[in-house]
Formats: sequence, C-alpha cells, structure tokens
Amino acid sequence: MVWILAVLLLVSSAQADVMRKQRTTSQFMGSSEGTSTDYYAGDGYTSESTMRWTAGMMKTLTHGKETTSSRITRLDRQLVWTLDPAKKTYTEMTFAEFREMMKKSMAEMEKTEEEQPDTTAEDMYTWTVVDQSDPQPKTIGGWLCRNARIEATGVNKADTLDKVIITMDLWNSAEVPGADEIRNFQLRYMQALGLDQTALTPGLAQAVMLYQKQFEALTEAAKKAPGEPVQSVIEIKRHQLKGPSVGKAVAEGARQEVLGRLPFGKKKSEPKPEKPEYVLKTKFRVTTDLTEATTAAADAAKFEIPAGYKLKK
Repeated sequence: MVWILAVLLLVSSAQADVMRKQRTTSQFMGSSEGTSTDYYAGDGYTSESTMRWTAGMMKTLTHGKETTSSRITRLDRQLVWTLDPAKKTYTEMTFAEFREMMKKSMAEMEKTEEEQPDTTAEDMYTWTVVDQSDPQPKTIGGWLCRNARIEATGVNKADTLDKVIITMDLWNSAEVPGADEIRNFQLRYMQALGLDQTALTPGLAQAVMLYQKQFEALTEAAKKAPGEPVQSVIEIKRHQLKGPSVGKAVAEGARQEVLGRLPFGKKKSEPKPEKPEYVLKTKFRVTTDLTEATTAAADAAKFEIPAGYKLKK
C-alpha cells in the first residue's frame, strides 16, 4: 500500500531543487521530539535532523540528550550514507542491504508488544467512522490549507468496554512549492527499495496494516483537501483492560507463599478479586508541522560526503 499521506500528490518529472523544514513529535517505543531539514535535487536526497527522546526506554539510553544526524540517499549510486557530525564519521549501505535491514526491523517490532499498535484483528471490532473535516479553509504558515479529519471508533464485539479510537487530522495545501518534485523522488526511491512509504515512519506500517479500512476512509476524506500536509496528526488510542504488572504479580505470589508457611494455624488469605479496570492508552501518535518550503537551488555539496569524514565499517 502506498503511504496514505502521499497518495494524493500528483506524479510529474522533477523540475527544481526543493527544501523542506519540519517539526515532529512522536509517541511510539517512547516519546520524542525533533526537527528536520530535507533537500531534494535530481537523484539526491539529504535529511539533516535533530532529535531528543523525552520519555521511555530510549530516553534512559540516551540520557535525554539531543542527537544530530544526517543521511544522504543517492538513487544514481543505489547508496545510503549515514553521517555522524559529532564524530565526523559515516557508514555506507547499499539499497539491497537497506531493504533487508528494514524488513528485519519491522519483523522485530511485530514481536514487541510495548508501545506498539494492537495486534487485535480489525474485524473483531464494530466500527463507526465519522468525517469531522472542517469545511472552512485556513491559512497556516502562509499557505491556504483545507482540512481532512476522520475519527474511527471500534468497539470490541465480545467486550464493549474494549475500544480503539483512531484520529487522522490533516491540513493540506496545494500551494506548497515543490510537492511534485518530492513525490517523484519518493516514488522512485520506494520502487528502487521494493517497499512502500509506510516503512519509513516507525509504527505507521503496522498501524496501516492493522486498521486498513479506517485509513482508506481518510483517503476518501482527503479528496476534499488536496495537496501536501502542512499540519498532520495520526493517533491511535485504545481503551483496554488494565492487568497487573509482572512485578506486582510476582510480589503478591511471594507474599502468599510466606504467609502460607507461618505457624499461625490459619489458612493463608486468598486475594480479593479485583474489579476489572480499563484505561485509555495512546498506542501510536505522530504530529508533523511544515515550517518552511522553498524551491531554491541546493548546494551540490549537500549530496556528497563532507571532507574529513571517515568511513566507519
């Protein structure tokens, strides 16, 4: 499936260099925030980004420090270079190697339950889809934008308290310059990799796969709001049964074991049954804001390894 946010853009031949600046926040395998500047020119694409994990395991591993990275993709050479500006080193990966890495990464994520979209089948729920698109256009960042907003609520057929709420909210503009050039590059890139564009957004591939019909509803709604997303929010929440943590279960088991051995002449107390508790949890959320877009000529050096960088093998 072609990426749901990109299917609305028209394909045409590249005519100019393009630059984009974006601000992104995400909640998947932890929480993060960052900015990126992307450059497109012919067969070259460079992304310079900064990111900081604000919650979750990755925050612990990175100590919450901001990291800077740069990636250069060359369609003509079938290569991806990943640069480490702090150490002035870079790694090189062929498209074949990158494709294999992406497949393995997605397979690993499917095995992980924590902070991942639910593995429950879509047809286990009864869905209500509401088009909440704002009919009034508004100007964002200097571009006239139109809204496509869909909220899909799924109620578990076997447990009405178990619910999935999917919100997809886009403000698109046909006035953003360079959209056709970017679309053209992205399609050629995906064809070269043999992947679809959901693979480039962590968690989005799983979300689209699990809730395919609901994302198709967004496609229909977005026909009324053509263009490139200037602001976008994709969020999946689930109202689910809260179970005891592993630590709590082990502690309770140990306590009962000790009580059973004490010479009080009484039977060990049985734990009182707990009332089922449901909690609303965010399983996946990505927000993106386009802050700058131009079609000015890009520096050719942006698509080459900087002088002084060493290859890390």
